Amino acid sequence: MKSIPGLYIRTIDMLNKFFGYALAFIMAFMTIIIFWQVIARYVVGSSLAWSEELSRFLMIFMIMIGASLALRENQLISVEVLPEMLRGRVKKWLTVIVHFISIFFYTVIIMFGWKVAQSFGNQIAPGTGISMFFIYLSLPLGGVLLLLNSITCILEEFIERKE
Repeated sequence: MKSIPGLYIRTIDMLNKFFGYALAFIMAFMTIIIFWQVIARYVVGSSLAWSEELSRFLMIFMIMIGASLALRENQLISVEVLPEMLRGRVKKWLTVIVHFISIFFYTVIIMFGWKVAQSFGNQIAPGTGISMFFIYLSLPLGGVLLLLNSITCILEEFIERKE
């Protein structure tokens, strides 16, 4: 029983590592695009029509993926007045309850994000020519990653209690 949650946690950690590298790549790519935009505008004299739009789309993906990684590392902004007053099992159960409430919210993001992606899938971004389906797909993708990491946090609470 304990090996299945452990395997799940290790799998999610590997997935997070992959997405951490993807975030680094996206950030580097965005930096290059924006730098090239500045060079093109001020040195060459003509700006790139697609660079700002692509940077905005990449930033959206960075936020959705980065939120899931921040959740896993317990780095999301939170109000910690109540958890700081509690100790032991009560504090751990509060953490689990908060994660279950969050899972409900992430499920809503996944369901409605998918509907939005399908609804706007026929639109094309003017500067890049990218289908807006792929841009709005960041909502369900981020929701799934947040959900998986929230489940991981819950499992870690129970594994720590048993050890």
